[in-house]
Amino acid sequence: MSLKWCLLFIFSINVAAPATTLATKKTYIIHMDKAAKPQQFSDHKQWYSSMLQSVTSDGGDADRIIYHYETAFQGIAARLTEEEAERLNHQSGVTALFPETLLHLHTTRSPTFLGLQREDSTTTFSDKSFHYDVVVGVLDTGIWPESPSFNDSGMTPTPARWKGTCETGRGFSTRHCNRKIVGARAFYRGYEAAAGKINEQEEYKSPRDQDGHGTHTAATVAGSAVQGANLLGYGYGTARGMAPGARIAAYKVCWKGGCFSSDILSAVDQAVSDGVNVLSISLGGGVSSYYRDSLSIATFGAMEKGVFISCSAGNGGPDPISLTNVSPWVTTVGASTMDRDFPATVKLGSGVRFTGSSLYRGRENLSIDKQYPIVYRGSGGNSTDLTPSSMCLEGTLERRAVAGKIVICDRGISPRVEKGQVVKDAGGIGMILSNTDANGEELVADCHLLPAVAVGENAGKLIKHYASSTRNPSATLAFLGTELRIRPSPVVAAFSSRGPNILSLEILKPDMVAPGVNILAAWTGELGPSSLPWDHRRTKFNILSGTSMSCPHVSGIAALIKSRHPDWSPAAIKSALMTTAYIHDNTRNPLKDASTATPSTPYDHGAGHINPLKALDPGLVYDIGAQEYFEFLCAQGLTSSELVVFSRFANRSCRHALANSGDFNYPAISAVLPENTNTTTLSLYRTVTNVGAPVSSYRAVVSPFKGVDVKVEPQRLEFTSKLKKITYKVTFIAKTRETIPQFGSIIWKNGLHKVRSPVVLTWLPPL
Repeated sequence: MSLKWCLLFIFSINVAAPATTLATKKTYIIHMDKAAKPQQFSDHKQWYSSMLQSVTSDGGDADRIIYHYETAFQGIAARLTEEEAERLNHQSGVTALFPETLLHLHTTRSPTFLGLQREDSTTTFSDKSFHYDVVVGVLDTGIWPESPSFNDSGMTPTPARWKGTCETGRGFSTRHCNRKIVGARAFYRGYEAAAGKINEQEEYKSPRDQDGHGTHTAATVAGSAVQGANLLGYGYGTARGMAPGARIAAYKVCWKGGCFSSDILSAVDQAVSDGVNVLSISLGGGVSSYYRDSLSIATFGAMEKGVFISCSAGNGGPDPISLTNVSPWVTTVGASTMDRDFPATVKLGSGVRFTGSSLYRGRENLSIDKQYPIVYRGSGGNSTDLTPSSMCLEGTLERRAVAGKIVICDRGISPRVEKGQVVKDAGGIGMILSNTDANGEELVADCHLLPAVAVGENAGKLIKHYASSTRNPSATLAFLGTELRIRPSPVVAAFSSRGPNILSLEILKPDMVAPGVNILAAWTGELGPSSLPWDHRRTKFNILSGTSMSCPHVSGIAALIKSRHPDWSPAAIKSALMTTAYIHDNTRNPLKDASTATPSTPYDHGAGHINPLKALDPGLVYDIGAQEYFEFLCAQGLTSSELVVFSRFANRSCRHALANSGDFNYPAISAVLPENTNTTTLSLYRTVTNVGAPVSSYRAVVSPFKGVDVKVEPQRLEFTSKLKKITYKVTFIAKTRETIPQFGSIIWKNGLHKVRSPVVLTWLPPL
């Protein structure tokens, strides 16, 4: 499929909305021009109220305004009919108006794997070298404060600059905050406006985490060290966050029915006002234009205030163009594996053995010395021909067919652990969970409710063929515990969302990958490790997978960098993470894609896998200020009416500083060669800032590209105590037009640093 065809196809899709009458009220996000307030109003709230009264049929605003936004951006969230929204959109001072959107969550050993902790140590590698008191805001499902991961022993008093607070509610009081959890708030007005009042007997209308997701991500960011952490004996060791000295502020924005944009925006606005240094946001929705994406607008405002924002890339992989959260001022994080696994085996009656993965630990065990009958309720070994019974969906398994047997279940539709419960309810004694072509060979371990082993697609096909073609087929399952130093690792997770970035090909996304598979971290006391209502087990820790887990790894590392370099901008921190990332696994081979077992590309892994120790001392950074981000939007062709939502604080205007979007000072270089076949050269510019030794010299090393010669000028960068910034030019000279993107890199080297920028070359097809 050509790139141009992809672009036309994607932008031609219209999002279907449920039919509503004009009188039906729904929530709208209204962006306002703060400077347009008429003088007769004493404050902006009075102005907003008056404006709303002028367009509403009942002339009132008491129950219409849900939130006021005052810090990350200016405006309100209000309940309006479509007709009222249309009238309001034409009022002076309204810069943009969009309907509420629904977003979703993107769902131990990682400190050691990342080099932050030695194998035999429980302390961070250089605790004493971090001085700046960093607060990380976590937008998620809340927090379970009793977890030992939030113990504040040894922490200093909360910094005086912190303005946050701990809101109280059912199950949460001020005593639940401490020097580790310095803030906790809940945002639910948008959710209640859309879904009705929260049933406080079934859900905590407070910062307390009932789901577990928020507790897990918060502990991954900045959890205190907990020795002996494990999940039912798996992953035993010391659990700690990436930045154990950092503070946590929990902003609960997600509820049983999802995460609503008005609540998320209010949380971003409040977090910036409270004084967070880092925002960790493990959720997302679809992709829309920068000026129509309220989260993009809000995080732009947070960036202007000096806040680093880390977001999950999404779990839409391995499909291409499946990314969310692609704004250039946001750090978009994909997921990768670690060198730890939880192996389990399937041994067939034929003697053939397959290795899979499992976290099962229960009373119902199968003897490894005995064979048990197995059954597959699908059609042979064809993994593409899925049926409700082959996927073990609820109500599809007949007791007479599966009782006393190990059942083979295909992945898809229903949660993986729930399939095992369906098998158990039908009388089955075990489950073999088979990947399909959507999952490939990637194995995700689950805390099953009966003996169960997950296997890759190829093994699944062979096992299903054996079960369907053999008289009296049999098997047994064995669980081998925790295995370390797995090779190869890391590997890009199959579920991790992929590029290219459909909004702007010049901005490579994702930015990087980080551990996101089988991550052990703190858990809620409200749910069992499977999150299923009938799972009555309770654990202090859980093992989860998703880009939701990789995002807080980067958030925590960013907090470490901020604590070492408090004067660095969000862009400098991001640059340090990207230019020091690595692209080879522990076998010294290129990173692989779990879905294909072939080398991954920058569309899969971005700049590469994070390398925290190197990121603390990157040598050079590609810095970007708020006006430069604004100039990028100008170069993208946004109109003045579309740009106004990004110019609230500084009254920004286009200075046309970028000849084209490719000149934007991003740490990655994505060169888009034009459709005009007569144009054979393209020159792009980058500026690097020296953050290493004042007097230093770097030389350029360029990888070869098929069909293109690359020239870098100057070839050497000579920094002095006075010369800290140098601009260089990269010229691409096309010899042939390639039909697929080409990947490589430009590395600036000296004796101590290797500052690597991934390079992507894309040829647009001729008109």
